[in-house]
Amino acid sequence: MTKARLRTIAPWAGLSVLFVATSVVVGLFGFANDSERVTIGAHAATVSPTFDGHATLDLGAVLPRLRIPADTPAGIGVNIDVQETDADNLTELLTRDALIASQPDGEIGRIRQVVEQMAVDNAVAGAGSGLLVVVVVATLWTALGARRRRELWHLVHRHERRFEHRSIVVLVAMLITIASIYGPGRMRPAEVPPTQWQPLFKLLPELAFDDRLKTVEVASGFSTTGGVGVIRTLVETYRKSTELYGRLKDGVDEVATQIHRPGEDETVALLVSDRHDNIGIDGFAAEVAKVGGAKVLIDAGDDTSAGQSWEAFSINSLRQHFKDLKVVAVAGNHDAGGHVENVMRKSGFTVLDSKPVEVEGIRFLGDSDPTKTGLGSADRPGDETIAQQSERLADIACEQPDDKRISTMVVHDPSSFADTAARGCATLLLSGHLHRQVGPEHRVVDGRAVTTYTNGTTGGAAYAFALGYTLRKPAEVTLITYRQGLPIGLQVVAAQPSGAVTVGPYTPLGS
Repeated sequence: MTKARLRTIAPWAGLSVLFVATSVVVGLFGFANDSERVTIGAHAATVSPTFDGHATLDLGAVLPRLRIPADTPAGIGVNIDVQETDADNLTELLTRDALIASQPDGEIGRIRQVVEQMAVDNAVAGAGSGLLVVVVVATLWTALGARRRRELWHLVHRHERRFEHRSIVVLVAMLITIASIYGPGRMRPAEVPPTQWQPLFKLLPELAFDDRLKTVEVASGFSTTGGVGVIRTLVETYRKSTELYGRLKDGVDEVATQIHRPGEDETVALLVSDRHDNIGIDGFAAEVAKVGGAKVLIDAGDDTSAGQSWEAFSINSLRQHFKDLKVVAVAGNHDAGGHVENVMRKSGFTVLDSKPVEVEGIRFLGDSDPTKTGLGSADRPGDETIAQQSERLADIACEQPDDKRISTMVVHDPSSFADTAARGCATLLLSGHLHRQVGPEHRVVDGRAVTTYTNGTTGGAAYAFALGYTLRKPAEVTLITYRQGLPIGLQVVAAQPSGAVTVGPYTPLGS
């Protein structure tokens, strides 16, 4: 390579190296010092990235810190500072946390998403800083001009020794400054010894541990030894939950031959409703969807119990378990308040809002429940009554031309589809709310087939809260088969409180 070509390439190479170096340093520094306040499980929490390869949970002064290998590239870990919650008492809080921990996929996915977003944000900030430095340096380089740069070069070389001396003085000053900032803290002896970690199974050798729990470590100290009873209760709750829901998930494979499989020209949707925070059942429901060949998840509402922001873990679990499916959803009366619908939309769900939409060739119409019901509180009216919503949705459905007839209406309360069904303006009308199965009921209105169907509670909920290591009632999901966008059959699959899985007959729908 000639000197002339080298002189031409050198500035660009130098600018490239400067850009990369600045971007990496600024990006890594920003990432290492970043944090994000999020809702995880039943708590507000602050998530901060680390480089120790572990996910560490700081549970406060009473309970011990826990950590588990993060299994992420480059040894990236995360520290989760668990903070306030709306739980009324410690027992309720710990039980809730243990049950959520038994089905952690949704929360793990949420934390991973937060850390990835922080990495992207800081990478962009680093690249922006690198570009700014390159622009400034290139501008100064151009502004000086070739003649002035030669003059400065000769000046430096004529006073070489003086330049070296000044460089040494500057370097020493920088080292003294850095040492004065960081040195004292490093030289002081630590008053508290570094954290010692021990495996959870050694703390409770009398209990059986699954593979996931065997990797959990507990910070040693008074909070650990003094809280053995609490920790034992949490582990037992976790174990009971994983045993029941693991048995239900495995049970789906045992009855797989009884589940109807779609033909090549058919599409299957899985209907869920009234989960009421029971994320434990999601593994079972996802396995039914897999065996049944489902491509769409239809959520008829009441995923939570009070519609609070901390209940985002229920939607996070749906998103994680059904990440390969299109999700069409409405919010129920226990989801009211806006938090649940916002999380659904952020999760990529199609939230029905009184406008016809087409998903996987199926034409949907629906809306969230207007009634607001908290956990244990009475119903409060929303912007409209159920009767008004029913009439309004019927007007929208009946306005559609025959070639764009509503294939499937989804609401939470079956009363919300009453007018549409009576006027025959949708083929299949789905709901939840009652916590018991009603239908399928067929009728013909003005020569058009109409089927109404209410799904039982998917969470096995007797009342408005179903998170637990037992089912209060059979937990029900329904597979709906479509051909060319029209429903042609459905089949119920239920998880029994005993741990058995039952499959109902495939029921063809009237045409």
